[in-house]
Amino acid sequence: MNYLAHLYLAGPTDASRIGNLLGDFVKGTPTSLEGDYPVEVIAGIVMHRKLDRFTDRHEQFLRARSLLAPERRRFAGIVVDIFFDHFLSRHWHEYSVQPLPLFIEAVHASLQRHPDWLSPKLAAVAPRLRSENWLHRYGSPEGITRTLERVARRSPRIAPIKDSIEDLLGKYNTFEETFLRFFPDARAFAATLL
Repeated sequence: MNYLAHLYLAGPTDASRIGNLLGDFVKGTPTSLEGDYPVEVIAGIVMHRKLDRFTDRHEQFLRARSLLAPERRRFAGIVVDIFFDHFLSRHWHEYSVQPLPLFIEAVHASLQRHPDWLSPKLAAVAPRLRSENWLHRYGSPEGITRTLERVARRSPRIAPIKDSIEDLLGKYNTFEETFLRFFPDARAFAATLL
């Protein structure tokens, strides 16, 4: 799962949301993070890691990985996470009574309220997360294309993922089906972590 799914599955508190977002930006054991973050934020980081392990082993996630072109499969974890955020965005109304734009605004407000809880990497990304509207962009193929291009620029090694939009568009219904089978299980698992 990528940013949107982790934020959605987090508890409805600033600490849980920020912790679940931080899971992509910090390393270390919960004990080693104690001096840097409140206990509730660390719980969110731990939740993020458990959700990632759950996702990586789920049969529908594995099925979605196999749908990618062979030259992109080694980056399948990154790509499918982004695709699944796309489908969460598209099906948001089925999972939340809060409209997606209001949820996204609440996330940005959480980040602004607690700059001291952000790692240096997340603090550097947070303004762009908002100004470039990353969380809302997941809802369109054009937004996914831009997201894949942005991620591909991080390193020449992962540059091939920028063409993954071809996989999504070519097998759109199958990717959507894998997400719709996966996400109820992810929600149920996340509920056990709160």
